[in-house]
Amino acid sequence: MLLKLGRGISLATGMWTAVSGAMAQAHTVDTVANNLANADTLGFKKDAPAFREYMATLERDQGTLDVAPGPIKERSLNPLNSRDQAFVVVDGTYSNFKQGNLRVTQAPLDVALDGPGFLEVSTPAGIRYTRQGSLKMAMDGRLVTTDGNPVLAAQPGGLAAALPGSNVQSGQGGLLTQGGVATEQMNAARAINLRDRSNISINEQGEIYSGGELVGKLSVVEFGDVKKLRKVGSQYFENPELAPQGANAAATNGGSAAAGGAGAQAKAGQTTLVRQGMIETSNVNPVEEMTNLIKANRLYEQGLKSIRTYDELMRRESNEIGKL
Repeated sequence: MLLKLGRGISLATGMWTAVSGAMAQAHTVDTVANNLANADTLGFKKDAPAFREYMATLERDQGTLDVAPGPIKERSLNPLNSRDQAFVVVDGTYSNFKQGNLRVTQAPLDVALDGPGFLEVSTPAGIRYTRQGSLKMAMDGRLVTTDGNPVLAAQPGGLAAALPGSNVQSGQGGLLTQGGVATEQMNAARAINLRDRSNISINEQGEIYSGGELVGKLSVVEFGDVKKLRKVGSQYFENPELAPQGANAAATNGGSAAAGGAGAQAKAGQTTLVRQGMIETSNVNPVEEMTNLIKANRLYEQGLKSIRTYDELMRRESNEIGKL
């Protein structure tokens, strides 16, 4: 039996509100703890939780009210008497893309992106984007990330220009098929090979020179709305919805003609500059995150106290009120 506080309201209603609040703060604690754990991770972008209010009224059918026959009273039109069940719902997390500090390393293959751009990387799961610029040369001479994925070069003519259509094997779904032979071949053609190269220099536009000879150009892309990017691990992001913008946008989407949409059109110029011999550090502020962690822990403890209070009231309801 539940102690009725009013029409349709009980002690259990308040308990579930406290439970939802405690669960939300537990999610905040996990998110902030992950940020602190990655405070020294190069190129890491901190996360923040997102919440929304769940109102039971909004989930009900907003059709015609079932009013009983007889005189119409205010209560007939407002059966909850202006009281409703409300909960906190965890709505996921979002990444903060504020730029981190740039650290000088003087390593010739280290690059930092000064601006909103991302390096384009070929991974087994498809093209991904990263701001982690600690690069190296693989055994075969290709320029790769720390986990061995090739860094792609800009292709002004688009992906379609990287490989003639006659070389595409039949049955592979065309030039833009993810995971198809054509895509793999085009990505391989865009790899930057530094075999037998020395005196590597990279200018602010991402052009790579070896002793004054142009070897390639880093593919740096920008997005109109970085909030749509999704973390996929190892400091990589994927963009399931938007087309990149910038001087190299056509390279990512196969050109405007191949992509078939205005979203793949490149804008006039880029704002991102490439800094050689530097790397971007995490944008996590440890002091700020420790403050957030303490705050979330205290709110979580307050939620637990509320739950225990409701639990005690319901226990007394069952054991004592029932004796009256």
